[in-house]
Amino acid sequence: MLAICPLHSKGFKLKFRTFEDFRKFVRDTPGARSCIVRCDLNLPSSVRDLSRVYAMKDTVEAVLDLGLRVVLISHYKRPKPEDRFDRKFSLSAVVNDVSEVLGREIQFIEGSVFDVNPAVIDSEVVLLENLRFYDGETQNDSDFAKILASYGDIYINEAFSVSHREHASVCAITKYIPSFAGLSLQNEVRWLSKLLQGIERPYTAIIGGSKVSTKMDVLKKVSQIADNLVITGAMANTFLTARGFDMQSSLIEKELLSEAEEIMKSSKAKITLPIDLVVSPNLETPGTSCGLGAIPPGQACFDIGKETVMLIQEIISRSKTLLWNGAIGAFEFSNFGEATEILAESIADLTRRGEIISIIGGGETIASVGPHKNDMSFASTAGGAFLEFVSGFDLPGLQQLTF
Repeated sequence: MLAICPLHSKGFKLKFRTFEDFRKFVRDTPGARSCIVRCDLNLPSSVRDLSRVYAMKDTVEAVLDLGLRVVLISHYKRPKPEDRFDRKFSLSAVVNDVSEVLGREIQFIEGSVFDVNPAVIDSEVVLLENLRFYDGETQNDSDFAKILASYGDIYINEAFSVSHREHASVCAITKYIPSFAGLSLQNEVRWLSKLLQGIERPYTAIIGGSKVSTKMDVLKKVSQIADNLVITGAMANTFLTARGFDMQSSLIEKELLSEAEEIMKSSKAKITLPIDLVVSPNLETPGTSCGLGAIPPGQACFDIGKETVMLIQEIISRSKTLLWNGAIGAFEFSNFGEATEILAESIADLTRRGEIISIIGGGETIASVGPHKNDMSFASTAGGAFLEFVSGFDLPGLQQLTF
């Protein structure tokens, strides 16, 4: 049976090779011994968040249950050419975490993938070194993809979070061995598709973060399909400036004022901006509340105020579907995390009571909501891929798995 995923605004269905297709292929193909699983082990170093490891666990266990060896491949951070095989960019840093979550010993293959004979690998679960140590990875190089493909008989994409990248381990490798979707990737597509077709309304989107420039596409898309668009975080400063408010020393992208104005003018969704703020001369000094247009000289906005929090709570209480992407305030600093905590608790409570479908995405968002993420309907492990998918863009990694 083929999985069918609603695909964006193009009005057709995307048929891709599912994990069930993988199971059938293994049953029908005697002699298959190993499976390459492209996962995302680019774990944050600031906090111990193992969400991406837990997300792939079911797929790894299912592959092992079928009698196949698992060869894990992933990138880790962004090493420059001069950082090749520098230990601080080595995936050896996450081996213990992966082993702990999977409950299995992991054989880490140090050194270059060009120098290892795949035939000598005999462990159940193997991890190769950081893919971004090689130019061929980011160049989607066919020769490099052939080397990766030589490590297995079958390929599974279990890294939705990098499926917007045209990289060798995501795209080119699928030309050389049978390729399928992992269980976590399928789950991402299933949940995020709810934000594109058949949305249960009213649909509210909370979009935050520091810069409008990184969210412009999703803002344009969501403003046309949501019922409510709540713009928060530092990016709200640009929109408030476009409306004529003096934001003093707050972060503002002046070159995007006209685009912000155009989004507000053409939006089909009702746009909500902060109506009061928490400001301070710096992130270390406790903030004070003030109204729009009343920021003291030399101070900047680092969070939304209590009146704005109550306004957003009222909006989400009337909603049936919620998208949340991007930080609301500078939550990493205790002085400016109150609004995030209140709203996360409110959304989690509505979700537990079955009154709303809540979908959150992006590492910053997940970090900001803390343990409340466990009460959301779905927490995506992706950042850029999450934004591109809900903005209606085709993801190269998904296209490679299509029939």
